[in-house]
Order: sequence, then structure tokens, then C-alpha cells
Amino acid sequence: MKQGIYLVLLTTLISGFSIFSNKIFVSQADPLAFTTIRNVLVLGFLSMVLWRSGKFTALKSLQKKDWLKLTAIGMLGGGLTFALFFMGLAQIGAVQGSLIHKTLFLWVTLLAIPLLGERLHTIQLIGYGVILLATFAIGGPQTLGFNSGSLLVLAATLLWAVENVIAKITLKHISSEVVGWARIALGLPVLFAITLVSGKGDLLIAPKTLLVWPLLTSSLFLTGYIYTWYKGLKFIPVTLATSILVIAPVITNFLTALFITRRLPEVHIMQGILLTIGVAFLLTKIILPRKLPVS
Repeated sequence: MKQGIYLVLLTTLISGFSIFSNKIFVSQADPLAFTTIRNVLVLGFLSMVLWRSGKFTALKSLQKKDWLKLTAIGMLGGGLTFALFFMGLAQIGAVQGSLIHKTLFLWVTLLAIPLLGERLHTIQLIGYGVILLATFAIGGPQTLGFNSGSLLVLAATLLWAVENVIAKITLKHISSEVVGWARIALGLPVLFAITLVSGKGDLLIAPKTLLVWPLLTSSLFLTGYIYTWYKGLKFIPVTLATSILVIAPVITNFLTALFITRRLPEVHIMQGILLTIGVAFLLTKIILPRKLPVS
């Protein structure tokens, strides 16, 4: 259980840096073309991880139902959602993108309780309340605008919720390395198809798309995110895992203030403190002798 917590906390740290850096990089290139080429590199990195871990041979033993689940994870989590998210992120700020993505835990909870049988303890409900307060009562409505960009990010977040529930089910009998690899490998055809249908095929080889440093940095962030996320998700409830991710915007806000705006608004400081407190409530059941059940 604690191993899963540490891994998801590491995922959260990576996410905070990744959203900030992607906003900078995506603004310099077409987001859809950039995401597609970036994921080609990620597939290469994850293939090396799969090969080094000796899990490539496990692909041969997968049954039809396993491939169906992996295909759903790839098409949703590694294909359509990436296109929606980064096209939306290019239209809105990194902070707004993080704020919308932070609602992921709500949609996951609505799905995981009836479908996975995961339960929320009283102290977790308190943590949820604090997180909701920080997200929507302290500055949220003022910083969140409803436009085409925010709607695209919201649509991606909803689809990621579905994908995470499917992934939790799949991880019960398939290794995290295989699930992570499949997410990108089976999602790439979707990304290429969307790019070509959108008339952006020529942008796949545009100079701004193929800038080495942005591609490499973004690829390494995503590789680390996928590896640690599925590793951690295998050991803890998906409701808890996605709740921990809400800390990522705190990191993004800090980086934005440090490198762009040169100031950190009091509302962001208050949000950060409340979000941290909320997650601390969620993790209390891990610290205490009585542990959360893994569904």
C-alpha cells in the first residue's frame, strides 16, 4: 500500500512539472502534431522499459479480453484524450488546465464506487470536502473560464476517468509495464488519424514540432508519469490515487509564479495549503494501523 502511495506522489510531482513545461512547449508548436510526435518517442522509451523488465514476452500470452481492455485504455487514455487535452491547453493557461484536470478524482469516484466497489471512510470524506473547498470556493470560479479550450480539457478529463477505472481492473492480472506500454502503443494510431483528418499531417515534420529539447523533455516527463502512475495504481484504490493528483496544480502554480508571473497570489497559497491538508486527510488511514482496502 505505502509503495503505491510513494509512486503516485512521485507521479504528482512529475505532473506538476509536466503541465507547466507542456504549456510553454505546446504554445510554440501545433499541440496535436507535437503530442503525436512526442508520443512516438514515449513509445520508444516505454518499449525499452518493457524489454529491460522482461515483460515483452507477456504480450504473447494475453487473451482476447485482455487486448480489448488494453485497446480501450490506449484509444481513450493514450489517443483521444491527449488530442483533446493539448488542443485545449493551447487555448488556456497552465493553471486553468491544471484546475480542470484536478476534478478527475470526482469523476473517478462516481465511477469507482459502483463499478469497483471502492469505499470512502469518514476521514476521507472530510479530505474530499477540504479539496472541494480549495478547488471551487477559494478562487476556482474566478480563475476558471468556460470556453472551447476549457471544454476540451474537461472532455479529456472525463475520458481519463473512464480509462483509469478500466486500467484499475486490468492491472489486477496484467503488469503495469504492459498496461503503460499499451496505453501509448494502441493510442498512437488514434492520434495519427486525428492529426491527418484535421489536415495537420504536414505539421508532423514542421521545424517547430521537431525541436529536440522540447520533444525530449516532454517525452521524458510523460514516460515517468506513465511508469510511476500505473505502478502505483496497481497497489492502491483508484479513488485515492486520483485524489493525490490534485496536488499537481500547487506545483504548477509555484513554477508559474517562479518563472513567468514572478509572484504567487495569496489565493494560490491558500489553495495549496488546503489541498495539501485535504490529501493529508486521505492518507491518514494509511498512516494509522487500520488500512484502506484495495479494490
